[in-house]
Amino acid sequence: MRIFSDIESDGSDGPSVDLADARERIRTNLSGVGATIALASARGGVGKSMLAVNIAAALTMKGRKVAIVDADLNSPSVAAMLGINPQRRYPMIEGIEPAAGPHGLRVVSSDQLPGGEAPPISFVQDYDQIDGNNDGQPVAHAPTRPVELSYREALRRILAQTQFGSVDFLIIDLATGLDRLCSVAAMVALDGVLLLSLPSAQDAIAARQAMKIGRAIGAPIVGIVENMVGFNCDGCRAVRPLWPEGDLHGVAREAAVPILARLAFEPRLADSSDRGLLFVREYGSTPTGKVLADIAGQVEAMVAVRTRAADTSA
Repeated sequence: MRIFSDIESDGSDGPSVDLADARERIRTNLSGVGATIALASARGGVGKSMLAVNIAAALTMKGRKVAIVDADLNSPSVAAMLGINPQRRYPMIEGIEPAAGPHGLRVVSSDQLPGGEAPPISFVQDYDQIDGNNDGQPVAHAPTRPVELSYREALRRILAQTQFGSVDFLIIDLATGLDRLCSVAAMVALDGVLLLSLPSAQDAIAARQAMKIGRAIGAPIVGIVENMVGFNCDGCRAVRPLWPEGDLHGVAREAAVPILARLAFEPRLADSSDRGLLFVREYGSTPTGKVLADIAGQVEAMVAVRTRAADTSA
């Protein structure tokens, strides 16, 4: 197991990098980014990373330069879904160089952090010794800091030390949970948040909460994608539902947030992700491939409209 305290040190015996300094570094590193989009979900298992890599790929196929940050630090999957194996060769003090992916995609993942072992990663920085071991063996240690603080610090350092360069879009694939959205919004000025949800009633409740939080923290929810709404029934030539229908559409209307697409379950999408292939490239002519490309186009258009409106009002 890799411990984040092993890589969070700035190389000195002094305290970690000052928060204001880290924020300034993040602003500097993102100065060449045209728009920053976060993909978020209130609940797990919704297919968010699959959507992230295919939206990113669809944007590159339209001629856009795109970088992805896999912000699920304990369960990174973006690099594998893109079929790349990023090397851990850049100490964080020297900066992180994004890995090169297909179609010119640039990828940042905890897979790239120094250390020879794979995740999981322990987000523990400080320890208190447990006394009483007098036989000469190493004493046991116990974590004393909250895990979330360490996660936030780790993500902050990744963003502060990554050389993104000039890209049109930076897509941040967040770990599950609204707390992760709050964490990244405290570090980065988001141009938009794409929310992924399932059709169930519980997911509709979670989506309502996500949109309230988004408004409260100034992270604009630009749209919702409803995933796995059903499966394609070849015999009856229809999409059969997989979940009891929730009230996601009512929640979206209430918040004035559009539902950009409703995706049926597509086994080839999961299979291509497992094999490190891009669905939008391999199966771009399928109904699901066209929907994914359309989602990318809608996000691009909404962010562009939002940017033009900001420029006009200025």
